[in-house]
Amino acid sequence: MPILDFKEIPEAHIASGKQDAFELFAREFLHAVGYDIIEEPDRGADGGRDLIVEEKRTGVGGETRVRWLVSCKHKAHSGKSVRQTDEQNIRDRIEHNKCNGFLGFYSMLPSSGLNHFLQELKSNFDVQVLDNEKIEREILGNKNCSVIFERFFPSSFRKAKTNVTPAKIFNEDTSLKCYHCGKELLDKNYSGNVVVWYKEENSKRKTKKYIGVVKGSVTEHWNYKM
Repeated sequence: MPILDFKEIPEAHIASGKQDAFELFAREFLHAVGYDIIEEPDRGADGGRDLIVEEKRTGVGGETRVRWLVSCKHKAHSGKSVRQTDEQNIRDRIEHNKCNGFLGFYSMLPSSGLNHFLQELKSNFDVQVLDNEKIEREILGNKNCSVIFERFFPSSFRKAKTNVTPAKIFNEDTSLKCYHCGKELLDKNYSGNVVVWYKEENSKRKTKKYIGVVKGSVTEHWNYKM
């Protein structure tokens, strides 16, 4: 189930004063993941691009830079895919803006027709599509995107923070009780020290016994026979 609700970002075609939010989100996201912003979003005739960004690639042969034409399409509110009619004259737009590649930044998936066309375009240009799933994966896995998560998806961010549950690693609940008073140390309402006794056998450390305490002394137990 998706964690990010892209409907939190206002629609682009409604003059609400926030119609540029998705393009601004794209700018902040691409900058956070390592692209250099060459041309910013603006209003009016944009020459067929929403942003132009540059990617630095370093390899054995040295450093190369790829100039990407970024096209933003925010379809989350309608739930429709991005169609080929939404992305007209891609080849001309790339060449007009002196770019090496096309980057589709979408809040929904591209249609099969658009996806097929983009695959054919790869014979002449670099092409990539960042859809809602790929964007979400990067935001959740990249610490540089945490501020973007909170800024553009405030409701999703609050839900994610309050719905965190511990991973279920064992079939049964793990228990670690205080040797002195018997209280459960793994209960979040208790705190204390955990003392681990061990001995080494053949250069390998083998734990023999755990003793945890909330209060009291364990001095009398240090003579435990291992």
